[in-house]
Amino acid sequence: MDDHGQEPLPSSVEIGAEIRAYMSLQGQRRRLFPRAMLVGLLAGGAAVLFRWTLAYGDALRDRLLIWAHQYPTWGWLLPMMVGALGAGGAVSLVRVFAPEAAGSGIPHLKAVLARLRSLRWQVVLPVKFVGGALGIGSGLVLGREGPTVQMGGALGAAVSQWLQVPPRERQTLIAAGAGAGLAAAFNAPLAGLIFVLEEVQRHFAPTVFGATFVAALIADVMTRLCTNQLPVFHVDLIPTPPLLALPAFLGLGILTGLLGIVFNRSLLGTMACFARLGDGLRGRQGWAAGLLGASALAWARWSGWSAGGSRVPWAGASASSKPCCRDRWRWPSSRCGSCCALA
Repeated sequence: MDDHGQEPLPSSVEIGAEIRAYMSLQGQRRRLFPRAMLVGLLAGGAAVLFRWTLAYGDALRDRLLIWAHQYPTWGWLLPMMVGALGAGGAVSLVRVFAPEAAGSGIPHLKAVLARLRSLRWQVVLPVKFVGGALGIGSGLVLGREGPTVQMGGALGAAVSQWLQVPPRERQTLIAAGAGAGLAAAFNAPLAGLIFVLEEVQRHFAPTVFGATFVAALIADVMTRLCTNQLPVFHVDLIPTPPLLALPAFLGLGILTGLLGIVFNRSLLGTMACFARLGDGLRGRQGWAAGLLGASALAWARWSGWSAGGSRVPWAGASASSKPCCRDRWRWPSSRCGSCCALA
């Protein structure tokens, strides 16, 4: 400060440096946002194609159930065989071509953004699409959100390679692709943005925020144009709860958080235990899975579900209240759930 208590004016050199930094930032944004739009368009298209593929596989599986019902002696084996073949094909693809595509793929993306792993988008993208279609289409209880997120991140890496962007901008486009994939999976662009900021990137820089929002918005528009206008999880409007109910909501949040901790630690513990057991047990995991499936089938047939093809109401409902039971279906389907007995 000078003698009058005022700060000295910045020099022309400092002003020039600030102007150059501002212009560089604006130029980066002008280049980044159109690239983010391209990532969102590609991620939305991949999500729509993946959703259509899963819907087609679901329809084929329902037709197989109807056809197999005509042969009650051995037809019940067909859905089990299709599920086993689909799961085996998906696992083989992942193990042989892209081990990083195992699971949901979200931990791998987080490791990529932390610069701990590489992203081979040329391999991850087709393996995740085909493997997810085989696994989910054959009847495995899996969601399309994880595969869509990883495919979106892979498309962000693809755009980065095509346009030869700097490494820092590449990380931003990968994160934007992941958010666009989640937005397209749920028809919820804000969910994709929050997912990237809180879970994947954890970096609230303006460039990350803007690129992710643009990509998620474009992916959501693309999905709504090709599918429908409604979000995947629709919640009806409910009355505002009274203030006296706030302690109950607090207890619910605490209980849910504790259950989440127990579940995550149990899951990680079983994975660590399985890893310590070595390759000897891994070679026998097919037998273990077969034994588990046979036990589930035996329980379904002899513990009150059915015996000799008879039907027992599910979840306390009468058999006549379920459309598939009136049509004498014996296997679960996507239209009625597990309301009828396994024959």
